[in-house]
Amino acid sequence: MKYNTELSPLIIPEYGRHIHSMANSLLEIKDSNKRNKQALVLINIMGNLNPHLRDTEEYKHKLWDHLFIMCQNKLEIDAPYPKPKLEKTANQTNRIDNTQGSVKYKHYGKLIIELIKEAVKVSDEKLKKYLLNHIAQQMKRSYLNWNQSNVQDSQIWTDLEYFANEELDLDKTKVIPVYQTHPTTRKKTFYKKSHKKNYSRK
Repeated sequence: MKYNTELSPLIIPEYGRHIHSMANSLLEIKDSNKRNKQALVLINIMGNLNPHLRDTEEYKHKLWDHLFIMCQNKLEIDAPYPKPKLEKTANQTNRIDNTQGSVKYKHYGKLIIELIKEAVKVSDEKLKKYLLNHIAQQMKRSYLNWNQSNVQDSQIWTDLEYFANEELDLDKTKVIPVYQTHPTTRKKTFYKKSHKKNYSRK
């Protein structure tokens, strides 16, 4: 048994492995008449993927182009359309750069680490503590959203100090609030007055 990773890459993945295998099998047919007939059968199979477009002229042209592309223009048949030009896809090998960088704890994100480094540079101690407290709240939110589990507040303070690369004057026993702590005022329940008169029974 072979895994897909061990097989050759698909040129047009939308058609799947079986269509590519049938297209490549046409190259092994030596009889030109048989090869033409088999190519027409394969075109009909490819057209069944979108039957509502199968009879349109533009879609037929597209199917023949795809057949030639899957065969890398090596197929010699009597096609109603000329072979398409194969374009080199050099950009496919380019990898997308990782904007996160080498972040050890990715659930916090790169922005949190940059905020900590900027907050540490603040000279006003009162403002610095204010900023670090709010950063700790955001770190706890990010942790809970990512891991879907509880976390000790001391762990958040330890991680914050770790990202700051220096020992901070932090109260690691302080509870980090995540949700709104002040009580909300409830609206008075409105009871609709009944217009029926109460008559006493005699």
